[in-house]
Amino acid sequence: MTDTVASVLIKILKKHGIRHVFGLPAAQMALLMDGFARDPFFTYATVRHEEAAGHMAHAIGKLTDSMAVCFGTVGPGATNLVPGVAAAWADNIPMFVITPTNQSRVVHPAHDLLQNADQIALYKGITKWSATINFPERAPELVERAIHIARSGRPGPVHLEIPCDVHSAPCVHDLDSIPGIAKPRPAPSTRDLAAVADALARARRPLLYAGGGVVRSGAVEEFRALVAATGFAASSTAHSRGTVPPDYENYVGSGGVLGGSAVRKATAEADVILAIGCKFASMTPIHKPPLAPPVPGQTIIQVDIDPHALGRNVPLTLGIAADAREFLELLLAALHGRRLALDAAWLERLREERRAFLKTINQIADQLTDGRGPALNEAALNRELARLLPENAIVLTDGGQVMEWAHSFIEPQQPRDLLFNPGMGHLGFGLPMANAAKLLHPGRPVVCITGDGAMGLTGQEIETAVRYQLPVIVIVANDSAWGMYSPLEHAVFANPKLGTTLTRVDFAKVAEGYGARGERVTTLPQLAAAFRRAIEADQPTVIDVECSFTPHPIDDFWFAVIMKDMVWPVPAR
Repeated sequence: MTDTVASVLIKILKKHGIRHVFGLPAAQMALLMDGFARDPFFTYATVRHEEAAGHMAHAIGKLTDSMAVCFGTVGPGATNLVPGVAAAWADNIPMFVITPTNQSRVVHPAHDLLQNADQIALYKGITKWSATINFPERAPELVERAIHIARSGRPGPVHLEIPCDVHSAPCVHDLDSIPGIAKPRPAPSTRDLAAVADALARARRPLLYAGGGVVRSGAVEEFRALVAATGFAASSTAHSRGTVPPDYENYVGSGGVLGGSAVRKATAEADVILAIGCKFASMTPIHKPPLAPPVPGQTIIQVDIDPHALGRNVPLTLGIAADAREFLELLLAALHGRRLALDAAWLERLREERRAFLKTINQIADQLTDGRGPALNEAALNRELARLLPENAIVLTDGGQVMEWAHSFIEPQQPRDLLFNPGMGHLGFGLPMANAAKLLHPGRPVVCITGDGAMGLTGQEIETAVRYQLPVIVIVANDSAWGMYSPLEHAVFANPKLGTTLTRVDFAKVAEGYGARGERVTTLPQLAAAFRRAIEADQPTVIDVECSFTPHPIDDFWFAVIMKDMVWPVPAR
């Protein structure tokens, strides 16, 4: 059968069940855009900025076991996509990125073409694979290969560049003749499995630590079964919050340092740490001196589907390249009937530390909650939101100070109920991801908690929500500053020209200008009433909350660990 490269690409995506497509209109993408828009199989949406397309595709990959497509035009469109693609790369989320380029006959050896850029080099460092379809006859093979690479092993984004004349070139194909590529699920060796079982059976203070790989491999129930069968202390990374039920007796918190002081205590005092589907990133308080230094004699076991991740960030006692579900199923069987000798006093100390942390953050929230001070504090704001959220809500937290307080008070019952971008952690991804979540789950309330800085970066996507009738609820913690950096201006340098203070923007009026609902509130009762109205309104709503920058107890970790080598003086905390 002879078809165009564009239509062949669309057919292969359909074959693999990839139905969500996000981008910004581009002449060089016209054939593909027309094909996506005409075919009812696809959920096709255009955005106001390409970065948002990347974040929407990222959200689909986080919320499902599938992947999505994002695209932008040659040059400026490709460069604008980068933050969204880089975030998916850092979070290990599969994504199919398409950018066109100029006509194949003029790209080489010509230079200085309008909008031309070296897109392959641009994406090489933030994708698992970046390639060009130079020859139409190779299109089916390369598209299939891209999908396989994105989904196999540790997932991630892939990028295909297609010269605009190749889009319309004839392509002889037979989809049935293209061999499927199996996704391997490696299992641990009998020897490694026995070593893990023996280490856990001997342990007095073991800690189970679930990463995003547990969620992506469909192993949440297996992890919970291990937790229930052993009674071990348990936690999870920011990628897998909700994997450990928050009402579990020995739950110490989740999200790494976002989970509070009990997580740090557990990782510092455990004699055995079993981390599954976890890469020990910055937020995990293990081997992060000076506040989380190496622990002499501690046994650390890392299980990850990607062998290159083993021992990359933390020295290991044992590293096992295996699929999380395969490993957990076999480990449960290996531990069956084994006698465990847990230190009950240690577990009680962890529970007490968890209670103390919750008491501390609630004491902070108790300040300035009646509206008589300069503004609400962010702790009070997020505690109130946790009370107001419907049980089936999906919550997206943006980067910055808002994510600290949101993760302290909002405890998801299931994975994928509270989403964050911990890999990059930059500002502006919250609203686009909320739009994608609402497209995917129209029957569930979707709430984005963001700051005024982040809204200034991608707030134009309110119009996207209006255009596609996506009734997201956006809570803007508005402190008129780049909140996490304002201590630099005030406490460190005492320099008002540093630029961390911002003009007060009324985002409720901005939302109205885009055709959405907008409300501005200054007290907790006003917030509660506005939130109820937003739920009932069933249309995009922005609630602008005047609040004050509120330091979080975990800020000492950022200053001492993440920023420890900065040249400026760190303020005493």
